[in-house]
Amino acid sequence: MYKQEITRSHRAAFVIVLDQSTSMQQQVEFGRMVATKAQVVAYTANSLISELVDRCRRTDGVRNYYDIAVIGYSGESVRSLLPRKGFNAVSDLAEQMPPMTSVAFEESMPDGTQAIVHHRQREWITPLAEGTTPMHEALHTVRDLVEEWCSKPEHQQSFPPIVINITDGEPTDCTDHELRDVCTLIKRTSTDDGNTLLINIHISTDQRLGSVIFPMHEELAQACDKARLLADCSSTMPAALNEAIHSLKGAGSIPPYIGIGYNASVVELLSMINIGSRSITQID
Repeated sequence: MYKQEITRSHRAAFVIVLDQSTSMQQQVEFGRMVATKAQVVAYTANSLISELVDRCRRTDGVRNYYDIAVIGYSGESVRSLLPRKGFNAVSDLAEQMPPMTSVAFEESMPDGTQAIVHHRQREWITPLAEGTTPMHEALHTVRDLVEEWCSKPEHQQSFPPIVINITDGEPTDCTDHELRDVCTLIKRTSTDDGNTLLINIHISTDQRLGSVIFPMHEELAQACDKARLLADCSSTMPAALNEAIHSLKGAGSIPPYIGIGYNASVVELLSMINIGSRSITQID
């Protein structure tokens, strides 16, 4: 299980789900970076989309190894943030690459001073923070997307979808029980190679717990209630990914690992949400 290589005949599916509600206006520190949650969410999503597209470039063109969907949710709206509603083939995204832009963040320098640092990236997603947080509705949309993707004959032997929900953990349209239930529905969708993996990335201003990625259960003992709820909603990472996660976390980490990140820096976030795709080999 969870061992199918990515080929053009066996694509992998990524769904990136972005909280764009008013609470994402809050400023947070991520490593050396100071930014709003909305800026961090957009920067992280843009980096991942661009990397996935770049991984598919070969001398003969762009190969369709991935199907990618990006869903934003805020206020009364759950919407696709890429050109095509639902999944987008990598080759289609490559033909519609946005231009490179400069993104500025305040960062702490090694000598303790603050400076504005510019980062170059393609802006697929712009920062947004408005309205309420219809996370339950968004995750129902995701469940329908991955269920349909998994049901197609050409995907039945593929590595199962990877869903990455980036949020501050404050849904306004459901109870904790309802949130757990919809996440269970997502995790029950499957291909022949395994169940869909749901990874939650919790962007928090709570500093009681330091940076944690793919935690063991005991690592969440000091986390806030919202983080523990998201941990309950997340997948237990499959044994096939244990070696890659252990390399990321370092000595002393012992599986099983939970598919959640908490108070992670931008660098850690990017490492975390790449872990699944880096652990699968593209062979053609």
